[in-house]
This record gives sequence, C-alpha cells and structure tokens, in this order.
Amino acid sequence: MGLDNRDYMRDESATYSHHRGGGGSAMENIVKTLIIVNVIVFLMQVFIKVPISLSDFSDFYVTDGFTDEEIAQGYEELRSSGRLREIPLVNKWFMLDSEKVFQGQIWRLTTYDFLHSTDSIFHLLFNMWLLFLAGRAVADKYGQKEFLWFYLLAGIFSAAFYILWGLINGESVAAVGASGAVSAILVLYAMNWPYQKWYIYGIIPLPVIVLVLISAGMDIFPMLQQLSGSKRGDNIAHSAHIGGMLFGFLYYKLNWRLTQLIPEKFSLSQYLRFKRKPKLKIHKPTQQAAPTVETAEPRSRQPIPPEIAQRVDELLEKISHSGEASLTTEERDFLHESSRKYR
Repeated sequence: MGLDNRDYMRDESATYSHHRGGGGSAMENIVKTLIIVNVIVFLMQVFIKVPISLSDFSDFYVTDGFTDEEIAQGYEELRSSGRLREIPLVNKWFMLDSEKVFQGQIWRLTTYDFLHSTDSIFHLLFNMWLLFLAGRAVADKYGQKEFLWFYLLAGIFSAAFYILWGLINGESVAAVGASGAVSAILVLYAMNWPYQKWYIYGIIPLPVIVLVLISAGMDIFPMLQQLSGSKRGDNIAHSAHIGGMLFGFLYYKLNWRLTQLIPEKFSLSQYLRFKRKPKLKIHKPTQQAAPTVETAEPRSRQPIPPEIAQRVDELLEKISHSGEASLTTEERDFLHESSRKYR
C-alpha cells in the first residue's frame, strides 16, 4: 500500500485521524461498538425470557413465614396457570449475583456490564448517552484498545466494590447495568477536561467536574444512610457507581496504561478486527503544462523509500493502539515531514 493511500498522508489537516475513523474494524471506533453490543443484548433481554426457577422464587415473591412445602406449592400453582413471572434468559446466566460469583461464576463480574433493566428503556439510554458523550474523547486520547480494557476493568472493579459493600451491609442484591464503567469514563473525562461545559436539560451550563462531584454526592449519601442502619431506599447500585468513579480517579492519578500491563497474547483486538479490504486508489499523475523549453523533462513523482513507508505504518499502528499522546516529539515531526514530502 502506497503512502498516498494511508489516511494520514491524504491531508495534513486530518492529523492523527487514522485511529478515530469508523472503518471496517470494530476496534477503530470502540465506543460505537460497545453501544451496539449493549443495544443488541438489551433486545435479547426484552424478547428472550424464561419463567423464574423455584430457587429464585423468593427474589420476586414474598415468602417470609411460609414453609418450603408451601413455597413449592405456590410456585407450581403460578407456573401451571401461566402467571409465573418471567426474566430475561441472559440475566439468568450473566447478571451480577454475589452468591453465584462466590460459587465460581466469575464471568458475572464483567458480563453484567452489558445488561440493563428492562423495566424502563431509560436505564440503557442514559448509560449509552453518557458513554457516547464522554467516551469518544477519552478513546481518542488514550487509544481504542486502551479504552476497551479500561471499560472492561472498570466494570470488574465496580462489581468487586459492589459485592464488598454488600458484605459490609449484609445484603445480597443482584445488579445489572453499565453505570459503573460509565461512571469511570465520566471521571476520567472530567480529570482531563474539568472545565468543559455540559448543559443540564440543554439549558444550564456546568463544568463537567461539578457534575461529577454532584453525581458522587448523590451516590455517597445513600451509602452513608445504609451505614447508619437505614434500608436501601431505591433500586440503584450506588456503590457500583462509586467503585467506577474510584477506578477512573486511580487510573488518572497513577497514570496507568492497561495495554502495557496486559500480555499481548490476551489482546482483545485480534477478536474484534473484522476489517474490510482497503479501498486502493489508482494514481494517475495530472498532465503537466507543455514545457516552454524543448529539452525540459516532465516532473516525475518522487519515489517513496520502503523504510519510510514501513516506519509510517508502525507509527500509525502505535496511534491506533496507544493513542496520539503516545507519540514522541521526534515521531510527530517525522509524520508531518513525511506527509509534506510524499503526499
């Protein structure tokens, strides 16, 4: 592939656009990919449901004061009459359930991150809207691959924090939702661009750092109430939100780079690389005006040395994996000079 076919070499005004575009690879726009996956899973939750099992009966119906035999009889009556409550099939296997995690089903620490409440579509819409608003800038800064690992590990950290908080308060309530990971992304966004204005209801402008602090306060207050002995007042996993915020804060302050900590053999990008064939262009030099001197030769295009082409490819790959910020000053200058000279 010639240098003129690379995104970087086509236009100097599009500097470092190679890792941002929405090409054929799922890794080229990981925020878009994550939103699509969440929406697909939500549709599966809505349309593929199964009746609850007897072991889950007490989670949905009042069973206090009844014997096991009476509970089993009530379950059978509801099942035979078709009035037994149904739940999404994927929830049965993938939602965050601390008891099942302790039984060895550790995949739930991350799979719950792609599930949402089916009682209202706003749970999904709100999380995906925040992921869209904050995620694009964060992915551009840190790189698509790094962002994917950040999203997944933030979800795991949030789940662990949620389970730990449940142990402290003596409760075990199943949870679903990407709120923990999205909270981590929002904090990382706010740490990088604290004074960026966001508009509440499209009217009231507030710096994003203020919005994050308000959100944290709204999650911390119910947690403090629980510590004082009050029961949970809503169905919101406040501790998971705080766990995600804590992960985003530590990531920024400690300058973590997850792709440098995780061995290449565990790279997720190899499973998400479904690239279309590149659109190659046939280069036809424009005709030059007739020379005024008969002995003048038409100007030929300067050939691109193979070593230059190879290094440009390596630097573009580096941008794709680790983000624009990973380039050194010398590497930036090299890309600019190559673009100017060989476009």
